[in-house]
Amino acid sequence: MEYIIVALFVAVIGYTIINDNKKKPVAATKAKKPVSKKKAPSVAELKKLTKVQLLEHADKNKIKVKRSGSKAEVVKAISQHK
Repeated sequence: MEYIIVALFVAVIGYTIINDNKKKPVAATKAKKPVSKKKAPSVAELKKLTKVQLLEHADKNKIKVKRSGSKAEVVKAISQHK
């Protein structure tokens, strides 16, 4: 009786180990794609955005702009940033 319990225990452990190895994600084994830098938006694209959107874009990209300035000044500051 004890041998049957030990055999079942070993079988369950072996089964879980085998299934865990099969369920590993495929993406973990693939090489990572190089991160491409997004090109800066053109002045025409920037002019289509609202001032709030422009300020969010500047904050996200760590561009210092004068928040009290006009929309045109914000667009100019973002477009001149390198």
